[in-house]
Amino acid sequence: MTETTLSLADIARLAEVQRPVVSMWRNRPLDGTPFPAPQPDGRFRTDEVVAYLTATGRGNNREPELATTITAAASPTADPSRRADLAILLAVRAILGGQSLADSDPEALLDAVESADPDDEWLFSEAEQVDIDRLCEIADSIADNSYSTAEAYERLLGAAPEPEGLTDPVIGVLADLAAALLEGDAELVDAAGATDAVLRLCADESRADTPVLVARTGQIRGTLRRYRVHGIDARPADLQEDWDLPHGSVILARVGDGESALTFIDDLSLQLGPGTAALIVGPAGVLIDEPPAGTVGLRDALLRRGLIRAAVRLPAGLSREGGGGQLGIWLLGLGDERHLWAGDLSSRGFSPAIRQQLLDDLVAVAREDRHRAFALLHRAETATLVALSQPLTALDVSPADPLPVSAADDAARMAELLARLAEPMPDPLAGLRPVVTGGGAALSATLGDLARKRMVRVIGGRRIGSLPDGQMRLWTADAVRTRTPSGVDLLTLTSSCPDFTSTEPDDVVFTGSGAPRAIVDAEGGSAVAFPARILRVSKTASCSPRVIAATINALGAGSGLAKWRSWRVPLVAGNRRDVEDLMSRIEAWEDQTRARLAQIEELRRLATRSAASGAVAILPVAPAPVESEPIKSEPIEPANSVESAPIQSASVESTPVNEKGQ
Repeated sequence: MTETTLSLADIARLAEVQRPVVSMWRNRPLDGTPFPAPQPDGRFRTDEVVAYLTATGRGNNREPELATTITAAASPTADPSRRADLAILLAVRAILGGQSLADSDPEALLDAVESADPDDEWLFSEAEQVDIDRLCEIADSIADNSYSTAEAYERLLGAAPEPEGLTDPVIGVLADLAAALLEGDAELVDAAGATDAVLRLCADESRADTPVLVARTGQIRGTLRRYRVHGIDARPADLQEDWDLPHGSVILARVGDGESALTFIDDLSLQLGPGTAALIVGPAGVLIDEPPAGTVGLRDALLRRGLIRAAVRLPAGLSREGGGGQLGIWLLGLGDERHLWAGDLSSRGFSPAIRQQLLDDLVAVAREDRHRAFALLHRAETATLVALSQPLTALDVSPADPLPVSAADDAARMAELLARLAEPMPDPLAGLRPVVTGGGAALSATLGDLARKRMVRVIGGRRIGSLPDGQMRLWTADAVRTRTPSGVDLLTLTSSCPDFTSTEPDDVVFTGSGAPRAIVDAEGGSAVAFPARILRVSKTASCSPRVIAATINALGAGSGLAKWRSWRVPLVAGNRRDVEDLMSRIEAWEDQTRARLAQIEELRRLATRSAASGAVAILPVAPAPVESEPIKSEPIEPANSVESAPIQSASVESTPVNEKGQ
């Protein structure tokens, strides 16, 4: 075995566990099998780590010895130049169909690479500079012990990811949107920084043959090489060329900060034609917020041309750069110059349900579905956005001196609300029915007992004063009662309260001032202000966060926050996951009902303003005319016909009469 060493983080990756688990192994050794001793530099010998994992059975990797080579090569502490050379050799092996590098003559390998890359656009120069004799066996070992050569290549690239890259949820949204918008034999364009999304889409067998075009921007050699490793023969093209994209093509791009981003988008828009679309991801400060003085003209030009069909602000934390920066998405295409559709998801999170709603809304905008009831987007007038230079997602796009409300706008909104209210609500419990599965007595325990047994943990909220508005969700006692967190500025919150504790997914946030109230923070990542508290349920506890929240909400006034230890909550006797699923479905009913009530309240407000004043009237809809079918005439036989039967009424029963005729 090659003499290599691993860090604790490398051991966690080798064993396929979280980093704190390895520290726990060191602090809690098994009898007779101590954790390997560190070397003077603090690292651990690879052979000793493999022997330890094999002897103890710890970790989720049943064959750790097979993954040691790639774990060492992909370690962030490994030599970057050596890792880059190994990636080049894996690319060579991929284009040669996976044949062994050690069994091939280096000159023959270079000849094969030159044949595949005759113009030296993506691989030949790099392969020529690699020490093939020294690294070919290591590259073969990495490829042989990986799912595929392409998978091993991606893992080496992932050891040093680009800081401006996107996180997996955004990549998934881009790939799903592109897949929904592509039509027929259209092309998929990687204009800049969209390789991850294109590869995600092409991994689908139904889209494996989608033609891919790569714009000559940025690191074009590395981008083309990555596509070839995955078996995609992407064709390069200059941005100034006429790409002549077929109907239904989709352009994907990731832009950066500054005026150059809008200039690039303006150049990219020249490639749009009827039936083509572009999906642009970039900093919200460029795509969404009020533009700086130097870029106002560029953004206004795109708005006036009607190219920005939709603009969405995404939640924070979706870029590898980290920090509080936010991303935005533009959907570009030839559309209506009078308005666009905008949405702000900064306070909603980015759960799978939100991502699906965003996908449905953007597809509806691209297809000009006028009957769509949008879940996340609202309509914004282009002329007002240009005049005021406001953020594209601003809900209030009225001037400082508001103009009189148009009765036509109220009537249109009322018609939209009536159409939404007439739609049947989806049934979250469709296809399910309750079945008796046992007759045991219901079990319960107090929160104090559960806390002593470490099944739950209660964390106090911090005293947080008044803060400026922002994107960080904050649960206060009032927010728990209304089930709507407020948004505060993260930087100011961190400065004023650096020790605040954020929630984790499925934490219960509760308050006991007045009548106790609780809510499950499904997304997590929120701050909690005193007197609200966090109740964190252990993953192995026999109790459900949503059942606990429902029980707290059923408590009456006088139960008090100081008495939370005496609150008795049910225990889960069966499968906790099934109970959580049922409670989630019931919450879905509640959320739908709340949304329906909000629509009714808005309809009432509009009726109070417009219908009461006589500006809008609600009139009955004229029924569609019913076309009567012509009566078919049939021949009537003469009454004295021999075959004719006496005519009797089928609808009147004969009643016998008595002798007096009564």
